Amino acid sequence: MLCSSGRIYAAVNVESCGYGPCAEPIAIGCAISNKERSLERIVAVRGKKEPHEILPPCGNCRQLLVDYAPECMVIVSHDQRPVKVRAKDLLPDSYTLFE
Repeated sequence: MLCSSGRIYAAVNVESCGYGPCAEPIAIGCAISNKERSLERIVAVRGKKEPHEILPPCGNCRQLLVDYAPECMVIVSHDQRPVKVRAKDLLPDSYTLFE
């Protein structure tokens, strides 16, 4: 997660038999707990070796991004190339928490 302050917040998906949280909510929570309010870009990747595979956010993470950073640019893969899409465009007609 890159914030407008220039700070980067990294997180990992902690899996267990009960399915752990995705990395995106951990990074968002870390940024917010450090008083960041402008979340600029986020990307999730998989793999220990480069090039890392870009992973799209799951539905729950998309909703969280719309709630806290609807203008945040989410890096996803399209035709095997990275592209930036606004969080609110990844979840059209979403439930809105703060309106």
